[in-house]
Amino acid sequence: MAAKDQILAAAERLFAEFGIESVSLRQIAVAAGQRNTSAVAYHYGSKDALVEAVYVWRMTTVNAQRLARLAALGETGTVTELVRALIEPLAATLHDPERAGEPSWYLRFIAETLWRPQFDPVINTMRRPEAESVRLVVAALAGKFDGLAREIFDERMRLVAMLVVTALADRERRLQEPEPPEHLSDLGLDVLVDAATAILTAPWPPRN
Repeated sequence: MAAKDQILAAAERLFAEFGIESVSLRQIAVAAGQRNTSAVAYHYGSKDALVEAVYVWRMTTVNAQRLARLAALGETGTVTELVRALIEPLAATLHDPERAGEPSWYLRFIAETLWRPQFDPVINTMRRPEAESVRLVVAALAGKFDGLAREIFDERMRLVAMLVVTALADRERRLQEPEPPEHLSDLGLDVLVDAATAILTAPWPPRN
């Protein structure tokens, strides 16, 4: 693995495990096996830039997989199919064959970014090319709810994003337990897809 990728992998793990603010660039360099502890600053400049780099590193693959799913759906995708296209490529990072058996940390890393406005993945989807597929899914879903006020739809989509990220981060953590629950071994994720779909399709205004 190239030095820059070793740094990204170490940063992803340490940020996920200890929090973004709690980890120094020097700690990341040491964890990445860099003899020069200023290597992270040399390659990435700042912690903010490093967080962005980890996001791009992982999301490029996720984005490509999601775009392929959207192309297969065409214009006929249902709400549930679009939600599944949103969730399952991200969930696939739990069992990334390129990691060769190494545990996944990306979903807990993304969960860490949720609470920091400068890294917020929901905001990032509006500006990062690696999030093109998310924008396309959101636009397709918005077209399914023409009668719903945009502010209600936007709030529901944010709830879906937070549910998906935190639920998958929890799944990632549980998969690393000494005896993980058997039902976590598959990528069906039907319960999560159903919950996200229910948030989007609930009647408005709510029924008493």
